[in-house]
This record gives sequence, C-alpha cells and structure tokens, in this order.
Amino acid sequence: METRTGYMLDTNVFNDVVDGKIDIATLNGRRLIATHIQRDELNNTTDQKRRELLLAVFEFMSEDQLGLVPTESALWGVSKWDAAKWGADDGIVGAMRADLDARNKGKPNNAQDILIAETSLRNGWVLITADKDLFAAITKYGGACANAFILRAV
Repeated sequence: METRTGYMLDTNVFNDVVDGKIDIATLNGRRLIATHIQRDELNNTTDQKRRELLLAVFEFMSEDQLGLVPTESALWGVSKWDAAKWGADDGIVGAMRADLDARNKGKPNNAQDILIAETSLRNGWVLITADKDLFAAITKYGGACANAFILRAV
C-alpha cells in the first residue's frame, strides 16, 4: 500500500479555518502543502477584512508547516511562470478539467482547482477539500482525496 505523507490543501480549507469549522490544531504535525494558486485565490477575496484573516491563516501555517510547491502544469492566465512546471504531455490535466467542468457546469475557478488537484495527484499527496465535484474528479484519475475531518483520524 502506498503511503501518502503530504496533504495538499484546497483553498476552502483556509475558509473553513477562518469560519471556525476546522480547528487549526487539527492540522498541527501534518505535512501541509499549497501552491501559489491557493495564495492567489485568497488574495482575490473581495472583502478586505476576510482577505486579511485568510492570508493571516495562510502565513501562520506557512511559517510552521505549510510547504509551498510549484504546480505540476501551467495554464495560460492562471499560472505564475516561476511557480509552475511545463507539465506532462499525457492529457490528464485536460481530461480532469473536462470532467470537473461537466460535474459543476464549468465554474470559473476550475482551472485553478485542476492545477491544485493535478499537483496533489502527481506527487501522491492527499487533496483535502470540501468540494464534492473536485473530490470526484481527482479520485476518478487515481488521486487520494478527503475532507479536513479525516486528519483527526490519521
């Protein structure tokens, strides 16, 4: 059985911490991972007070246990070129994106979600998300996925 030692956090995890749905202590001692995508999404929060709270959680976690990694692929208009790899030419990103688009009617942040999911998948990390459509899309392609409450059990 493959051991997955890292947990890629979807952006909704930071929202759940701010909203009190997830106790940040639950995440202590875990190898947590994010990309520039999560930080960019938090920076795009329109409510200034909420944005500050979200970024404070991101920065707090970054100081202690949050590792920042490049995305495994780059998408025009989304990726930061110094924080993304060229990506494999195996069609996974396109297939996962098409699957996610079909599930949720092409939500505007699907490109970002797929970059996060693909990075998790290719590195053997567990994607932590509350997004059921993203959960279904990554697991269809062999990725591991869970909600944050699983961290209480492992």
